[in-house]
Amino acid sequence: MKVLHVIDSGGLYGAEIMLLNLVAEQQKLGLHPIIASIGDILDGEKPLEIEAKRRDLPLQVFRFRSGLNFKGALQALNFAEAEQVQLLHTHGYKGNILFGFMPRFVRKLPIVATIHGWTNTGRFDRMRVYEWLDRQSLRFVDQAVLVNKRMLADPRVAGFLNHCQVIDNGIPAEKDYADDKPDLDVLQFCKKARTICAIGRLSPEKGFDNLLRAFAKIRAVEPDIQLLIIGEGRQREYLERLVDELALTGSVMLAGYRTGASRYLISCSALVISSLTEGLPITLLEAMREKVPVVATSVGGIPDVLSDVESSILVEPQSVESLADGISFVLNCDSRNQVMIESAREIFLAKYTSHAMAVKYEKIYKALGRHFSFRRVMP
Repeated sequence: MKVLHVIDSGGLYGAEIMLLNLVAEQQKLGLHPIIASIGDILDGEKPLEIEAKRRDLPLQVFRFRSGLNFKGALQALNFAEAEQVQLLHTHGYKGNILFGFMPRFVRKLPIVATIHGWTNTGRFDRMRVYEWLDRQSLRFVDQAVLVNKRMLADPRVAGFLNHCQVIDNGIPAEKDYADDKPDLDVLQFCKKARTICAIGRLSPEKGFDNLLRAFAKIRAVEPDIQLLIIGEGRQREYLERLVDELALTGSVMLAGYRTGASRYLISCSALVISSLTEGLPITLLEAMREKVPVVATSVGGIPDVLSDVESSILVEPQSVESLADGISFVLNCDSRNQVMIESAREIFLAKYTSHAMAVKYEKIYKALGRHFSFRRVMP
């Protein structure tokens, strides 16, 4: 079966890593996936595209005029027809909207849409409008997939709940980093003192401002710790100002985007996930695989993943005090950390590998393929 995975990528974060892992596993299963990386005509080569080429994964790049360009979407459909693609799989609001709203007689192909989570945290902005359009478009896809079961209770899912399934994200059982060496500036920073790490896009839903405030509280008592934040985004200037205001210059490294960010976890004392909203964070699974202690807010699929992990540290979202207490506990409780990381590794191998994820998606594809073929021959 040929599958066209459509994504408008803004970096190499959870959704992108999940997609790369899925495509690699689908090839092993005998499927023929192609990554369709869409974007604005002014975009340069995206990190996702660079990584797909490094992994030698099938890739087709599309560049459209900015906005929701349905004419551009037709180009992708023409490519799909020429390549005899049998199914579209969208990842993110732009692909959902472009192809979900497209009439079936034009689209011709069944659509699976994976909802990795919503990023809006309550403000009224352009992202909130896109998310509303996204939810409406999901009414018209053939199968929606949520990345954790707690998303089923989200009222935003109500409009397409009748064609929803849950498939947990997964990553390879063993790490696979690029052949290039890790960045020395990050490694040297981690060697200076005990370091806690956070990885993600610098955007409001990641709660990095709360993390900085929690870190300031801890450092007032334990000055021999550091904070490493890996990721890039529109909140950089705001977070840089906050570092200055909290007198944290020198103890915080805003490292920006780095390839293979999870490789730095083994140089850190803990991973902190301070998010206000999440699907199922890939960084959480990476930390479980690498046996790194985790402190995480109790949002999205995080509690479900950690519910079976002995001694896991879950904290209240949007609470600086709770976050600070959780980080302090992990930094000062080596015996409990050892129990936690061993338990987490076992749970990861049992439930959250990319192979298990790919097998579940293949079942959906095959069922949809049979159903869609039957519908097309009906009078």
